[in-house]
Amino acid sequence: MNHPLRSAQILAMVLLSWLGSRAHAEEVPSKPQQQAHRFETQVAPILSRHCLECHGAGKTEGGLNLSRKQTALAGGDSGKVIHAGNSADSLLWTTIESGEMPPKRAPLSAEEKKIIQSWIEEGAVWTREVIDPGSHLVKQSSEVWVQRLTLVEYITTVREITGVDVASEAKRLLPPDVRADGFSNTAYSQTIDLSHVQAYHELAQRIVQKMDCGEFAARFADCRSFDEGCLSELIQRMGKRVLRGPLDPWEVESYQQIAQAVQQEKGTYEEAVGYILEGMLQSPRFIYRIEKPNGDKPSQYELASRLGYILWGAPPDEDLIHLADAGKLKGAELEALVQRMLTDPRAKARSAQFVHEWLELERLDSLRPNEKLYPAWSPALGSDMQDETLAFFDEVAWQQQRPLADLLNAQVTVVSPRLARFYGLKATQGQPLAGARQTAGTSSGVLAYYDFSEGSGDVVHDRSRSDSSLYLKIQSPENVRWTSDGLVVHKPTRIFTTEPPRPMTAALRKTNQITIEAWITPHDLQQNGPARIVTFSHDTSSRNFTLGQEKKKYDARLRTNKTDRNGMPSISTKDGQVKTQRTHVVYTKDDDGVARLYIDGKLAAERKGLGDFSNWESEMVFGLANEVTGDRPWLGTLHSVAIYDRALSAEEVIVQYEPIRKYDLAWYPERGGILTQGSTLTLGGDNASMVSRGLFVLHELLYSHVGAPPPCVDTSPVPTKKGLTQRGIAMERINNASCGGCHSRFEPLAFGLEKFDGIGAFSDKDRFGNPLRDDGEILLPGTEEPVKYESSRQLMEILAASDRVRMGITRKLVQFAISRPLASSDEAIVKQIHEQAQAGGGTYQAVMQAIVLSDLVQKFPPSQTSR
Repeated sequence: MNHPLRSAQILAMVLLSWLGSRAHAEEVPSKPQQQAHRFETQVAPILSRHCLECHGAGKTEGGLNLSRKQTALAGGDSGKVIHAGNSADSLLWTTIESGEMPPKRAPLSAEEKKIIQSWIEEGAVWTREVIDPGSHLVKQSSEVWVQRLTLVEYITTVREITGVDVASEAKRLLPPDVRADGFSNTAYSQTIDLSHVQAYHELAQRIVQKMDCGEFAARFADCRSFDEGCLSELIQRMGKRVLRGPLDPWEVESYQQIAQAVQQEKGTYEEAVGYILEGMLQSPRFIYRIEKPNGDKPSQYELASRLGYILWGAPPDEDLIHLADAGKLKGAELEALVQRMLTDPRAKARSAQFVHEWLELERLDSLRPNEKLYPAWSPALGSDMQDETLAFFDEVAWQQQRPLADLLNAQVTVVSPRLARFYGLKATQGQPLAGARQTAGTSSGVLAYYDFSEGSGDVVHDRSRSDSSLYLKIQSPENVRWTSDGLVVHKPTRIFTTEPPRPMTAALRKTNQITIEAWITPHDLQQNGPARIVTFSHDTSSRNFTLGQEKKKYDARLRTNKTDRNGMPSISTKDGQVKTQRTHVVYTKDDDGVARLYIDGKLAAERKGLGDFSNWESEMVFGLANEVTGDRPWLGTLHSVAIYDRALSAEEVIVQYEPIRKYDLAWYPERGGILTQGSTLTLGGDNASMVSRGLFVLHELLYSHVGAPPPCVDTSPVPTKKGLTQRGIAMERINNASCGGCHSRFEPLAFGLEKFDGIGAFSDKDRFGNPLRDDGEILLPGTEEPVKYESSRQLMEILAASDRVRMGITRKLVQFAISRPLASSDEAIVKQIHEQAQAGGGTYQAVMQAIVLSDLVQKFPPSQTSR
């Protein structure tokens, strides 16, 4: 074709008509229904937000408890405060009208005052036995009929449908998702602007460029022509898969017009398919999850999409689409389907996304504690803490399938050697996990990382978020075999970039340092040349670097201004270092010109006097298992390969080599559960703040709330000193008449964690020598009496046994699943979900099954229903 089409760009705007209007014919409720609805949706939220802080369970100023129907109607020390039908004699209203109550920091608006007065005048109908403050924290609508795919969901959707990994480009081009109410998939925060539109357009082009469009089209239609019937069949079938449901006739016609324009420009059938795909990938139906309420239930295709994204974070696969075609997403068949979906690896990946966001693990990527206070801290340690929490969740929720409440007290953890040493755990106390090793993803400075997890195909993807120029093409796919543990090269082939990776060259020139890390299993001990394991070269006598096998030893060559164009003199291990077993081989060159070769964590060779990379060539290509010229083949299994723009230290090499281990913590009672892991303990900041830690427990586990401090209050952290611990500082706030009302509700929740410092290290004394304690008492929201505990272990047991905590976890999962904060109108359904999940064992699988089979997923909210 002579000119690129613009039809695909225009199509995205045309398809915005999917965001059409809706009309509802509302039924008129009876007066009792109106009164009940007013209490549930207006009065109870006002009382919750403005009154229960002082007049709720556990704190009843003036003897008045407004959180329970019985106590509220009975009144307090001054007698009855509510006289149904008479607001003038109701103390509740007169103190509100005069401005005496609530306190000035939480005043009622004129509209809220009118609601309370009208409610009393109309009979003060009270429909709930208990008002739970956690049910009224937000005012968001329960309607979500259109929501943009998150960045992760977009990447996953593209990969699932097209087979293209667009992760690195999408992360670079698309704006980051905004977290709202704790999660990045909260629908109301998923706005879109011009930068999104431009990014989706560019990404659509890149995706199609990486595809074999003719092969993709063949999955949906046998014919390959511009015949109208052929194109209609292709567009309908392909569109149903790409856009997650059947196309309307006008949509089919729009895509046919694209094909006709390609034909007029003398383009090929494959080009037409490519442009049609570009249009579909920019369509709002692809970028958004769009629902068109027509009745009280989503269509079978809308339900399939809900199931896919809730359980997998992915679009419905072809099996789900076929079930939707047959109308089988209901009844016993639906229940059996959900159970099968929860055994799919995608369900585990989705649960990890939930944990990552729920516990804000991304904080650790940028956490920088005070170096003087915490010299043991490093970004790598923070990364290990993220990995611990995710691996711990996997162990508890998936391997053992224990109740989710056990996340609070499970006496087990899964940690890296580096984090184990930080915690004081010895390797001999742990059990190595089969196949679990540190990866390049846990260290900084990674330029390229290959884990060979594709499972099929002729492309090896760089997993480091680097430029796609580092993707590798396998010249002879029949000469390799994909396995769950890597890529087996059983016959000579070339696995190289299709163009020079100039960004990698530039990055390494800038630092003049490098690490080549490879987990490999050599096929035999006779390979020579040396046989190229990893190379960045032009031919057999010209390279920037190469790591190779010379029969029974390893050899590394690096071009610098102190070596020749072939990287000579090289550095080699002694004979006998090569074995036909899984081996960790690392080559480093630091800024001082010292090169080192490590085999299985041990230094095997060293050479000094290497220079800088100023003489590197930019046009060389990067590859594995052979020389560019194809005459230095290496055979064996590639488990993982990484390139860094820095020299790993000897300690880092050891950490990368040693296996991750699972530890039974029964002998270490202070640790066990997410609250004793570094990932959550660091929430307290440098000072191990009782405020931050306590609020985390209150908000994230107990779904309760306290108001913000008055603007005049100094909230700067108070440092500890000789004779004053963080608990002592907290007690000063709790005993303060102005502060204690709020701080007494959350700071004691963190008293059991005082022995853990700001980065999670355990000690009986702080840095001033002050003795630390882990006993205390807590008042769980909704209860009348505090519960004492003698140790952090007992605190974890109390929390794990609390149905309030169990419900808190259920609520978080529901919120993540339906992509919005919970409203008071959701309470009855959420309660049903929780009861069903607990009856099923309280596991992750039981909770998710209860969620997707509930009315929150199976039906539209009443206000969305066309009646």
